[in-house]
Amino acid sequence: MASSKNVRKKRTPGDFIQFIALSIIAGFLTAGILAPPTVGAGLVATSSINWFKGLPEDMAEGPTSQPSTILASDGKTQIASFYAQNRTEVSIKDISPHMTDAIVSVEDREFYNHGAVSPLGIFRAVVNNFLHPNNRQGASTLTQQYVNNLLIDQAEAQGEEATTLGANKGYMDKVKEIKLAISMEQNKSKEEILEGYLNVINLGGSNYGVEAASQYYWGVHASELNVAQSALLAGMVQSPNSYRPDVNPELSKERRNIVLGTMYRDNKITEDEYNEAINSDVDLKIHSTDSGCSAAGDSAHFCSYVTAQILKEEKLGATPEDRLSALYRGGYSFITTLSVEAQKDAKKAVESTQPSDDNPDDVNTSLVSVQPKDGKIVAMAQNSRFDAAPQEGDTAVSFYNYNVDAADNGTTGFQPGSTFKPVVLAEWIKEGKGVNATIDGTGLSYPKTFPWKASCYDKGRVFSDEDWNFQNAEGGFQTWNTVAFGLKNSINSFLASMAAQVDLCGIENTAKSLHMYQADGSGKIAYSPKIPASLIGTQPVSPLTMASAYATFANEGTYCEPQALNEIKDRKDKSVKTYEPKCQKAIDKDVANGVSYVLKQVLVDGSGWQRSIDLPDASAAKTGTTDNSAQTWAVGYTRGLATASWVGNIKQGSRSLNGLSIGGKKLDYVDGATYAGAQWQQFMKAQAKNYNRDKFTEPPAKVLGTQS
Repeated sequence: MASSKNVRKKRTPGDFIQFIALSIIAGFLTAGILAPPTVGAGLVATSSINWFKGLPEDMAEGPTSQPSTILASDGKTQIASFYAQNRTEVSIKDISPHMTDAIVSVEDREFYNHGAVSPLGIFRAVVNNFLHPNNRQGASTLTQQYVNNLLIDQAEAQGEEATTLGANKGYMDKVKEIKLAISMEQNKSKEEILEGYLNVINLGGSNYGVEAASQYYWGVHASELNVAQSALLAGMVQSPNSYRPDVNPELSKERRNIVLGTMYRDNKITEDEYNEAINSDVDLKIHSTDSGCSAAGDSAHFCSYVTAQILKEEKLGATPEDRLSALYRGGYSFITTLSVEAQKDAKKAVESTQPSDDNPDDVNTSLVSVQPKDGKIVAMAQNSRFDAAPQEGDTAVSFYNYNVDAADNGTTGFQPGSTFKPVVLAEWIKEGKGVNATIDGTGLSYPKTFPWKASCYDKGRVFSDEDWNFQNAEGGFQTWNTVAFGLKNSINSFLASMAAQVDLCGIENTAKSLHMYQADGSGKIAYSPKIPASLIGTQPVSPLTMASAYATFANEGTYCEPQALNEIKDRKDKSVKTYEPKCQKAIDKDVANGVSYVLKQVLVDGSGWQRSIDLPDASAAKTGTTDNSAQTWAVGYTRGLATASWVGNIKQGSRSLNGLSIGGKKLDYVDGATYAGAQWQQFMKAQAKNYNRDKFTEPPAKVLGTQS
């Protein structure tokens, strides 16, 4: 059986028809339309020529695929770049003359002398391809190549297979290319076409355009390319991946030398320049530019959170797939709320607690901070590097963002422990009870028959499914004292006594108004009247949820949704969407100020006294420790900054932190003030000064009263 290479392709009637059609067009073009614009300018009055003048707007705009960037709040600092095609568009003025000379010499030496296509070349190729279908020829000018690259780019952007690649394109594809090439030259100058071409061509891998390629191979701008570098890039156009210097250096050098020969032939370089270039080595200095959050360094997990928000943004497309394409190909700038300096301090704080690269017991830490006045996230950090597919056992790397809900590339959350208690305090104040009221904090047990007040249940009462027995973290606190005393010292028996006197459905509603939803995406509130233990924080939430809830106290009762994006701009720097704060009244002002009045005492002489940030009348916080010290928290705020700090376990959620190696130490007992508190303190001491530090408003006498 003969080899397929020797089997002559059978011609069909369609081939002949297409041959005739293309021949007619070739003849028509030869008649004058394909002459340079200066020659053919007087002919554009005819209707037939006008047909060639129309250029689709998307073709005139240049390549469809443009990288998108995620930026910090300053609008300048790049966090990450996303691209299907790594491209940085530059003006022809910012491209080395050596590069333009090289590409013209090797690809289309008569570029400035002919029109959009070469009639003789087309006719020769048509005849050859009809007579020898197994040995097809091309005759594309630079303009045609530019058009073809744009067609391929458009197809890929739409998720379609490009049908115009290389010699496989059909006759009608060629006709379309010719028509568009003519239209291109009717609408654009030679310099504009050459500029577009040099910005669209593939130059190996995901590098498109001379600027991206120059940066990748040598770390220089396209304007700085020397003769040898220019010739090497120009030589790659024919087969970008075959002639990649980082993959096939010898083959790349051979091709480069061919280009140098064409440049010398065309008098683009002198003999001395030719000899120097041809004797030079391929001296690469690879500067890899990764796409996506993996390259975002210390802000990688915040980047992951932002991408989750982008994929929900309907301005970018009707479906998640459309939005993903917009992210990788749309050329958008996403200006975030992230503060560069705050993020540095946040990352420093979590790594100081437990370094990601020296973590023998796999202890996890995170910190997130928001502005109470508008919900803008200024910092989000954790003690791990980001990787979409981390290797098993590598504790220094994680895909999951410890600070956010599961739906936003986060976890299913962590029990907040005593950091939930201010919600109960808020309900206490809301019902007209004073924070200096004396209550019974002696009880450590409530039977399942205990009739908890619950207005949303039948007969206004609710019963738990089992007895509730608990302990205080420390002995000696089973006593009578004020509500404020019980809260600032985080005494469970006082919290239970408060709950026994208020409407549990009110607590649930307060938690809902503070948007304290469980992190697993179930839509459930992180509290249930039927589960008494949830009063001391047993329902998992994310740190971002806690920071935003506490921000409501700082903002005198107004809750603002967490915000990660300030603005989206398109490739022309035109604003697509500006994000405004989404805020609403959650709790009464007096209630919020009453909570702040109590929580500021935590940092003075309460459970977090050692975590003061030297703002006794302008800072407040609450520590939290779950059973067996498995999850620990410190959540606190000033008027200008609300921060949640967490230290605990991801993979081993119930494992105690007691006795583990944390920060080079092993402690017999760990609580919220120990590591999470120190982490919160370090960050807030560094950053609180940059935000509002006004004193909290003193609550009215009724709130400070003794009535229970």
